[in-house]
Amino acid sequence: MSRRILSIVGVFLLLGAAMALAQEASNTPATPVPAASDYDVNCSGFISGAKLPMDIYVVDGVDNEFHAPLRQYTGGDYVFLNQRAGTNYAVGAEYSLLRLGSEIFRTSRYDGEHRYLRSLGTPYVDVGRVKVTQVTQQGAVAQVTFACGAIYPGDFALPYKPREIPQYTPTKDFDRFAPANGKKHGGIVAGRNNPAVFEKGSIAYINLGASDGVQAGQVFRIYHAEPLIMGGLLYYPEKPRESVGEMVILSTQEKSSVGIVVRSLRDINVAEGVELE
Repeated sequence: MSRRILSIVGVFLLLGAAMALAQEASNTPATPVPAASDYDVNCSGFISGAKLPMDIYVVDGVDNEFHAPLRQYTGGDYVFLNQRAGTNYAVGAEYSLLRLGSEIFRTSRYDGEHRYLRSLGTPYVDVGRVKVTQVTQQGAVAQVTFACGAIYPGDFALPYKPREIPQYTPTKDFDRFAPANGKKHGGIVAGRNNPAVFEKGSIAYINLGASDGVQAGQVFRIYHAEPLIMGGLLYYPEKPRESVGEMVILSTQEKSSVGIVVRSLRDINVAEGVELE
């Protein structure tokens, strides 16, 4: 057999092997992957249906003899915890640090946004985590073991509760123009750091929560309906619904949930719709 014929046969064999591998890969179930990083889960912020107690708070920290008003702390630093009510500190106890989420009200992204957000509860920002290293008569000394950003005096502390990272199985065949499936649906009402546009990896808050049966790990389709202004009236044209991405729920509160965008086909705006898959 000539070298030319052997070469042609080799090419066909390689093509056949490649097609077989591709077929095998298409038939292999997708492997679940973590939906988010540790940072995204623990620094997502949230909207609590009820106001959280702020009895324990950061009063100061090391290396602040001049009482600088903008003193900030980060990972590895030591801060001093004080209390507004009787609390028994214990060496080794861990606390989550939070602050009120005022940033979410700094800019309005749609009509009635701030009023609507307040109807869902009180927004909070995750700040970090500390561990008590010493208890004194003046309060507790705690070391910053995890920081989402700068920690300031006035940030308050709650007993630390671990947040699990949900597993997510990527959708193989995502239908961009799938019609409504009749399942639970709501909308994106805001996001971490109050963005106007979301993309893959963005943290978003939706107006469905534990009271609606939403659970961590659930996947929601994100869809878009673009209104038109015709004759001074808001008009939604009749056209196929366009799906623009997917999100996985990281945590739930009473009336809202925190999700991370795991698929983005284009820019995702505040007030886009979401539907349980």
